[in-house]
Amino acid sequence: MADQTAGQDTVVGQTLSHYLIVEKIGAGGTGEVYRARDEHLSRDVAIKVFPRGALITDSSRKHFRTEALLLSKLNHPNVTTIHDFDTERGVDFLVMEYVPGTTLNKKLATESFSEKEVVRLGSQLAEGLEAAHEQGIVHRDLKPGNLRLTSDGRLKILDFGLASLRPPAKADATIDSETQIIMAGTLPYMAPEQVSGAKIDSRTDIHAAGSVLYEMATGQRPFAEVERSKLINAILRQPPQPPTAVNPRLSQELERIITKCLEKEPENRYQSAKELAVDLRRLARDTESGYHRAEAPAVPPLARILRKRLMVAVASGIGIVLLVAAGLWFIRTKGTPRTTQITPSIAVLPFTDLSQEKDQEYFSDGLAEELLNSLVKIQGLHVAAWSSSFQFKGRSEDLRAIGQKLNVATVLEGSVRKQGQRVRINAQLIKVSDGFHLWSEVYDRDLTDIFAVQGEIARSVAGSLRLTLLGAKLPSLPTTNIEAYNLYLQGQYFYASPSQENLEKAIAYYKQAISLDPHYSPAWAALSRSYSLRAGVYSSIDEYGEARKAAQRSLELDPSLAQAHVALGQIQQNYDWDWAAADASYQRAVALEPGNAEVLQAAAGLAATLNHFDQALVWSRRAVELDPLQPASYHTLAFYSWWAGQLDESEAAVRKGLEVDPQFPWLHAVLGRVYLARSQPQEALAEAEQDTTPELRLQGLALAYHALARKQESERAQAQLVAKYGKNSAFQIAEVYAYSGEVEAAFTWLDRAYIQRDGGLTFIKGDPLMANLESDPRYVALLKKMRLLP
Repeated sequence: MADQTAGQDTVVGQTLSHYLIVEKIGAGGTGEVYRARDEHLSRDVAIKVFPRGALITDSSRKHFRTEALLLSKLNHPNVTTIHDFDTERGVDFLVMEYVPGTTLNKKLATESFSEKEVVRLGSQLAEGLEAAHEQGIVHRDLKPGNLRLTSDGRLKILDFGLASLRPPAKADATIDSETQIIMAGTLPYMAPEQVSGAKIDSRTDIHAAGSVLYEMATGQRPFAEVERSKLINAILRQPPQPPTAVNPRLSQELERIITKCLEKEPENRYQSAKELAVDLRRLARDTESGYHRAEAPAVPPLARILRKRLMVAVASGIGIVLLVAAGLWFIRTKGTPRTTQITPSIAVLPFTDLSQEKDQEYFSDGLAEELLNSLVKIQGLHVAAWSSSFQFKGRSEDLRAIGQKLNVATVLEGSVRKQGQRVRINAQLIKVSDGFHLWSEVYDRDLTDIFAVQGEIARSVAGSLRLTLLGAKLPSLPTTNIEAYNLYLQGQYFYASPSQENLEKAIAYYKQAISLDPHYSPAWAALSRSYSLRAGVYSSIDEYGEARKAAQRSLELDPSLAQAHVALGQIQQNYDWDWAAADASYQRAVALEPGNAEVLQAAAGLAATLNHFDQALVWSRRAVELDPLQPASYHTLAFYSWWAGQLDESEAAVRKGLEVDPQFPWLHAVLGRVYLARSQPQEALAEAEQDTTPELRLQGLALAYHALARKQESERAQAQLVAKYGKNSAFQIAEVYAYSGEVEAAFTWLDRAYIQRDGGLTFIKGDPLMANLESDPRYVALLKKMRLLP
């Protein structure tokens, strides 16, 4: 192979590795490109030979090899595939897919593009960028010369990542301070942060894509009228001519898309190539159907006003804007004649933690949950429960599929980047049927200043709309202390997985939040709920007193907080056995948040305790609708259906729950009871054997073996259950003895459950497993002590 500094066509006809060089097809700052024949696979490839000095050290060569490996994993119809990277006889070269056709810059020199063609090619460009950015790859030098158009009309992006290898002789070169690799772009297509030498990311490519779209739409580059010596200043400080000023035939929507790409500040651009692709596809669809954006502006005037006036960055602030967005959509839906009325519906997906250290997961999770808590207060809005939405955390799934699984028409998704006292939140409300962005905003705030603007935001929204959305009040601030809010979110994070260790951490965080802000009502409610859980599960019944104090304090601070009413209702139900008081608490919580699955499940539990099965099943079915991907929702419905004797519905709920999570243990326990009620003990035994929770498995085995008349095996399972779980499972043990006809042992364990205030004891009235005790005076006496009988 000839010396690679020659830069001439003398290499044509020579062999590099097993590639025969056929012809030179291009050259640029990153090297010369040749068409070659792969003699191993009998195919044409493109080979880029890098100039001497591009990979001058082993370190730089290793870095680029790593980048080439990443590039090789890209498999997308709009991105050139990388086949190989190697060094032979001092020659560094990259082997790529050979794409016949012509580059976009050559096409632009001879032809103009219709808007339809601009949008079609722009969509392909955005989709190719989306695929690369998802792998963490930034192009750095996107321009028409790096875009090839094939004979069948496809666009291919060339030279991903290769701008980092450009020699430092260019005047427009900049340095990436993190990698210390020389990088550059082509000046007319560079973003302001690229020109100034600041850190770049995927939004830098979006700016370049905007420049390409501008040139395709108008036939000239942005700042074509500016002298090159003044071009850097223009890129940094001046807006380009509006595209419609150059080409009046363009629609306002295409101009909006291009202008958004070319925003000076990265946070004001599209935050992902996916967003850009969605808007371009939507424009293509509307253009195809004859809808012209020049006649109907893409952004409603009211929304434009709101965008200028609202700057929000925490849950309550964004929740207000979402109330506006949801309300406007609901009003528009109600005002449109339809054959059937569609209930407005939304799911809040877990926000992505974009913090550099990836240590703000609790903050991004908590923020999304707080937004959901704001939305569930809207009357007439169906909000998918958090536990179902949370199933999509970290997963890349089509929005249509998410909408179908959650039974919603819109989703709210976003990201959080929190660093020190700064937080940037990107939120967008999307229609799942077609990907249409109903609303999107980026909020960039100093955490120490956020709460000072909350009142102003609320007044601004109320003043703009001059209405109360669907009967919902604007949310008040639960705290003005950002550190207390931060600690509360950390408590919520650990409470979501309440092992004994995590529960201790959650309680500690809630206490710290309250110490910083004693008036923080949600923190008091969460602390109460944690105390009750620890008292019920770990037999620490003295903590019900602390739980009561926390719940009452929460209600003193905010009587409209549904979770505080639930927290008090749980104490009244599980410890006081004051059923009327518990019912009043739950009814109040349901009235405040009828769309909250957790509230409905709590109310359903009390209704079942009182044998009001019709109401229990209504609330349980509604909870499943709101929380369709949470197996616990199906367990609740299955359990109350079994208790009510609705065995077919119980089994159907179990089957659906197992589709969601085949390993969810409580479902097997309920199905085992259904089989016992149907006199199918062998099937009940099979379910018990599948149960992965040890105490439930032992209880199920003891019940099934007794029904099969396998006495010794049943007694062995009973003995193991008592030995291992007697301290915390008194009621479950009493159920086994009662079902087995061992009445004295059953009452012994019921007495223990009574002393311990075992949570299971609230389900004693009408429990099918307790049928053998119902004629015993001691059973009636116990129900009277618990005030379940007059």
